[in-house]
Amino acid sequence: MRLAPLQSRRRAEVQMAPLIDCIFLLLIFYAVTTQFVTDERLKLKLPEAKTAEDAGTGAADKPPVVVVAADGTVWVDDQLVPEDQLEAKIRQMVGEAPDQAIILKGDRDADYGVVVHVLDIARSVGAKMIQMSAERPPE
Repeated sequence: MRLAPLQSRRRAEVQMAPLIDCIFLLLIFYAVTTQFVTDERLKLKLPEAKTAEDAGTGAADKPPVVVVAADGTVWVDDQLVPEDQLEAKIRQMVGEAPDQAIILKGDRDADYGVVVHVLDIARSVGAKMIQMSAERPPE
C-alpha cells in the first residue's frame, strides 16, 4: 500500500467569501430592521402643541420617561408600575439622577387626574425638572 507523501496532501482551509457574504447579509438585516422599530406597544396618542420640541436622541440625552396610558396605567421606562409602587419608583429615578429632567407623556385620552397625580408624586419626591410631552401638529 502506497501512501501519498505529506507535501502533496491538500491542506484544509476556510473559505472566506461565503463567510463574508453571511456577515454582510446579517449586518444589512440588522441595519434595516432597527430603522423600523418604533415604540408602538402602548399606542400612545400625545396631545398636539405647536411649540413642541424634539427630545434628545443619544443614550446620554435620554431622560427617564413616565407614561400615562389611556387606560390609566402608568409605565416608567417601559415597565408597568402598580399604583402602590409608583412613588418609590419615581423616588429611585430622582435619586439616581437628581438634576436630570423627567419626561411625562400623558395619552390624549388619559384621565387628567391620573396625569396630575403622577406630576404631583414627581414634584413631592424632589424632581427639579418635569417636561410634559406633546407632538407637533401636521403642517
